[in-house]
Amino acid sequence: MKKSFVSVLMLATMLSAPARAETIFEAMGSAYNNNPTLQAQRAYTRSVDENVAIARSGYRPNIYLAGTYQEVNSNDDLESNTSSSGNTAKSISANISQPIFSGFQTVNSVKSADSQVKAEQSNLMNTEQNILLNASTAYLNVVQNAAIVDLQKNNEKLLKKRLDETLERFKVGEVTRTDVSQARARYSSAKSERISSEGDLEAAQAEYARIIGNEPKDLSEPGDINDLLPKDFESAYEYAKVNSYTIKQAQHALDAQEYDVAAKTGALLPSVSLDGSVAKTNQNPAGIIGEHTTDDVTLGLNLTVPLYEAGETRAKIRQSKYLKWQAREQVLEAERQVRSDVKSAWEYMSSNKAQLNSIKDQIRANEVALDGVQKEEALGNRTILDVLNAYQELLNSKVEEVKAKRNYYVASMNLLMAMGKLTAKDMKLKVDIYDANKYYEETKGKWLSLSVDEK
Repeated sequence: MKKSFVSVLMLATMLSAPARAETIFEAMGSAYNNNPTLQAQRAYTRSVDENVAIARSGYRPNIYLAGTYQEVNSNDDLESNTSSSGNTAKSISANISQPIFSGFQTVNSVKSADSQVKAEQSNLMNTEQNILLNASTAYLNVVQNAAIVDLQKNNEKLLKKRLDETLERFKVGEVTRTDVSQARARYSSAKSERISSEGDLEAAQAEYARIIGNEPKDLSEPGDINDLLPKDFESAYEYAKVNSYTIKQAQHALDAQEYDVAAKTGALLPSVSLDGSVAKTNQNPAGIIGEHTTDDVTLGLNLTVPLYEAGETRAKIRQSKYLKWQAREQVLEAERQVRSDVKSAWEYMSSNKAQLNSIKDQIRANEVALDGVQKEEALGNRTILDVLNAYQELLNSKVEEVKAKRNYYVASMNLLMAMGKLTAKDMKLKVDIYDANKYYEETKGKWLSLSVDEK
């Protein structure tokens, strides 16, 4: 970003100035800390972290208590002789089952869950970049519309002055009623444009508050991001191939599917578990005084060899292979999409930069033309309509300049996002950087905790 671009954008911040204005990077920092979409995605990412703990449970034992109470009453009726008896039984047991081998299902399920976490972390970074892009765009939209309002207000004042002058000249017979009508029409049009631009500004301010979380107050010019921008397209694309979170997400998703195929295939292999139990049973048979107590301790290895499970396991294996195929194609699609995004953003940025230079030349020419037309009109060689047209052409070129400046900066932000550089860390925002991997490391080893950290 050239310093001349930043200095020109200062025109858009000529509102009532407080002691300190909010910069675009501060606005992005506010969105990073407060945007609910980003906060919700962080919560979802941490829910995906739990898949690793769920997969790791396949390594751990299952322990449970079981208890029973039975009371049996029987009646015998044999040719008018009736007898009855009752039995009671109570038992309690502690049971444990420790998996030893599960056809490598647990190993591959854990690896798949790890890859899913990495894919979701990349998706979180894409969400972060989108929020920061939206925040910067909302900021620039307010700056742009505030600048246009200022231009429209100034134009309205000039045309009101021109209308008053025309009315005075009409009174002394220097101009016609047609000239007055033309001046009045242009003034009314300027007033309408000013009202419309104020509506656009109100809408931009509302969008700013939605994304960033606070009302815009006296925004300052955007900061210089020239150091973050690449020198040419090839440099941008080479960086994106390594650092794009879109590509990273697709690659990790493919890894997860490959491990999932292996995990599903493991269901065809034998499984072994070590099972044990300790049980205590109390019985009180009818006709016997006192209780009969039995203590049992059982420990053994259980081997399960799957032979045929109605075709379900094989169907799941085939399904996982199709999903791996899909994920492989999505990696290719992601690579193509990133190249397209980088190319588009680079071309938009370059064309807007060239357009800005052209518009500046146009403004200078229109300023000279307006001055000349005004002097010629004073000598009677031009009409009032010629002057009004010159006013309008100068205004239009200034409005186009404001829009081109905004588009140039937005294109720069889009380029950074396509490269994977529009993050709080890369933009050096003054915020506490959210560390998704930290929460993942804390979660994957939990055995008993039910608490969650909503931060």
